[in-house]
Amino acid sequence: MLRKDLDYLVIAAMLLSGLYVTLSGLVADLFGLYQFAFHCHAGYLCAGLAIIHLALNWGRVAAYLSHRLRRTERRERPIPSPAKRAPLMGRRGFLVSALAAAGGFALGRLTPGRRVVKLPDGVSDEVIDVGAFYHQWSKSGYSGALGAMLDWGGRPAQYKSYPDAEAVPLPDPRGYDGLSLEEALEARRSVRDYVAMPLSLEELSRLLHAAQGITEPRVGFRAAPSAGALYPIELYAVVNNVVGLEPGIYHYAVQAHGLELLQQGDFRAVVTWAGLGQAFLGQANVCFVLSAVFQRTRWRYHERTYRYVMLEAGHVGQNLYLAATAMGLGACAVGAFLDDDLNDMLGLDDAAEAVLYVISAGKV
Repeated sequence: MLRKDLDYLVIAAMLLSGLYVTLSGLVADLFGLYQFAFHCHAGYLCAGLAIIHLALNWGRVAAYLSHRLRRTERRERPIPSPAKRAPLMGRRGFLVSALAAAGGFALGRLTPGRRVVKLPDGVSDEVIDVGAFYHQWSKSGYSGALGAMLDWGGRPAQYKSYPDAEAVPLPDPRGYDGLSLEEALEARRSVRDYVAMPLSLEELSRLLHAAQGITEPRVGFRAAPSAGALYPIELYAVVNNVVGLEPGIYHYAVQAHGLELLQQGDFRAVVTWAGLGQAFLGQANVCFVLSAVFQRTRWRYHERTYRYVMLEAGHVGQNLYLAATAMGLGACAVGAFLDDDLNDMLGLDDAAEAVLYVISAGKV
């Protein structure tokens, strides 16, 4: 291969890696991600290629610098007369530019922006997004009369089970003495770097119990608070590296404090892709995926449903954080993900049950 050909390949690779760094940086900034897949690696590659390109062309660079630094007389060059200078833009170019500018302006003016949603009298003048509309609409007392007229559906089953799935019993989660609550609160951080050491089945059992475990068997109260003790949150574990468990997708069977194997296999690439390329999701020992069966709360709390469900997901997430910290593990909550990909991975109909939250956990 000629040196010139090698230089062209280096330039092309440098452009591609630089483009990836730019695009992945924009995605990370847009979604508020801590990191994006191969973002830093592409940056290092681009810098290395730039050094190689400089080395391949060092003779030219040195000659240029030498020429610029030398203070020698330059040969006089005839200055072209103004009449012979080519115009910067011909009439055709000017017309095309003017039409493009006018078209862009018209498109910007005519393209509709965020739709303004009018609320009923006495609530608010107007809002610009559906979230604000829902917040106003779901205020207590506002839609009492409306709620009485709507059909909010009946009460579904309190527990979800997969009777055809392989049941995996878990060790007793009680009896572990880790950090105190005060120490765990002070030490809790989002940890995204995990080591390759496997998680024990006992540690996984404690994490699941802290998240959604039944703490009062007589009435079914759980570790995390829930509006009306209706518990709409379902917990799935995407296992990557846990002693005694095959990699795969498991459902946490709350009543039995056990796992139900839904699908065996390596899902690290799927979770990482759905998590917008955040590599630590594939490096964690386990990724907990929280979903919600909305009807469990909707039949009673009507328009307040989504407020209560989201609050509960936060309670469960904090429990996982504190339990992981108390055991010397790392955890990190993720809210930026591709909903449809995770729903499809778990086989969920998102009209009835949808993913809300992803929390990684692993050895550090």
